[in-house]
Amino acid sequence: MNLKVYPILRLAIFLSAGIFFGDRYAGLCKVENLSLVLLAGIFLLMLGVLKVSYGRRWLFGALASCVMFLIGWFSAESEWHSVKNSWPSEKHVYRAVVLDAPLEKEKSIQCKVEVNNENVQLSLFKDSLSLALGIGDELMLYTEIQPPKNLGNPYEFDYARYLYHHQISGTAYVYAGNWIKRECKPILSIKQKALLFREKLIERMSGWGMDDEHLSVVSALTLGCKKELDDEIRDVYSIAGISHMLALSGMHVGIIWAVLGLLLRPIALIRGGKWVKWIVSTSLLWIFAFVVGLEASVIRAVVMCMLMELAKLAGAKPLSLNTLAIAAVLMLLYHPFYLFDVGFQLSFVAVASIVLFFPLFFKIFREKGRLVRFLGGIMCVSVAAQLGTAPLTMYYFSNFSVYFLLTNLVASVLAPVIIVGTFVMMLVSPFPLLLNWSVIPINKIVQILNDTARWVSELPHAS
Repeated sequence: MNLKVYPILRLAIFLSAGIFFGDRYAGLCKVENLSLVLLAGIFLLMLGVLKVSYGRRWLFGALASCVMFLIGWFSAESEWHSVKNSWPSEKHVYRAVVLDAPLEKEKSIQCKVEVNNENVQLSLFKDSLSLALGIGDELMLYTEIQPPKNLGNPYEFDYARYLYHHQISGTAYVYAGNWIKRECKPILSIKQKALLFREKLIERMSGWGMDDEHLSVVSALTLGCKKELDDEIRDVYSIAGISHMLALSGMHVGIIWAVLGLLLRPIALIRGGKWVKWIVSTSLLWIFAFVVGLEASVIRAVVMCMLMELAKLAGAKPLSLNTLAIAAVLMLLYHPFYLFDVGFQLSFVAVASIVLFFPLFFKIFREKGRLVRFLGGIMCVSVAAQLGTAPLTMYYFSNFSVYFLLTNLVASVLAPVIIVGTFVMMLVSPFPLLLNWSVIPINKIVQILNDTARWVSELPHAS
């Protein structure tokens, strides 16, 4: 692959290398000293724009790559500097605000809270009081907050680094009687408002009369809420090779984008309508991102769709490695530790693999009939994505789904129907008769998807 054809991709690679270096060797250089080096590099780069001749343009490219490496190193070093906090070594009284939906564990309630402008992973003794907690609640705690640390076992997962990468500066366990909930009106951030709105939608969906298992799959597919999924259905989807369906990703946003494209096509036919269509579709995608709680994977996909639509308006190729690289650079500049997020890696590798391999595979079906091309396209997309993500999947999860093509062929047809059908049910929910009619087919379709996944997972050597 010639990187000269993809200049933004080259910059994204050097930015990622700088973040990786800065993360691995955190503290090697002070942030203040590194900022001076970065400013010097930017000055040399600007000087190169003015002075470097065309024959020595490679020198400008080398300077730009070095500057991107320094930007990555500086951003990672700054992130470590901001997230690492020294907590007192004894118990104190702290004021905490619940940042996201509490997660029920076997013996505790786990949630992310904000303490002294730092994020803390809090575990509360499980009882009726902790079960009633929600987003935005303000607590007074008497506990000891400790920096994230590992157990010290050989070859163990680096859980402390994982928490730091997710901007968690400390962990704490609070026993019953050592905390109280303050009765005050919470001041919510945009993300907290989005999460609360999602919780209300899930509560409304629970009154639709769907089976519990079907409802858990539908809420995961459409709203990204996986807390109601039981371990059995998670394992079935994982073995069958469609666990990505249960996590909001580019596929879900792509389906909604495609539907919006069809619905808004008449607008594009009028003069200046293409820009109006872009504004409307982009606004609706961001509304969807808000509805599902502003998840990082959804934001990533929405940014990607925006860039693809803009490239199309500019007459360029909508989906290319440069477009993908621009999305990656923007997200890494916003939060450098996205680089170590498994979802970030899988989604970008999957799209890159589709861009590279799909045209090669689809040549087989290009001259076939419409139905064959449609089914062939689904298979080619699935194979191309799995080809890229298989090494990461095996590395992180020690798992490879042998019959992924079979289940993806079914899931790729049924998932869009479930997603679109669920949003139709939300629209008709004020009308009980229409809602009852629409629930029946969605229940059946989800049942088919679950039965297919179970059947595939039980095949010999399925995983």
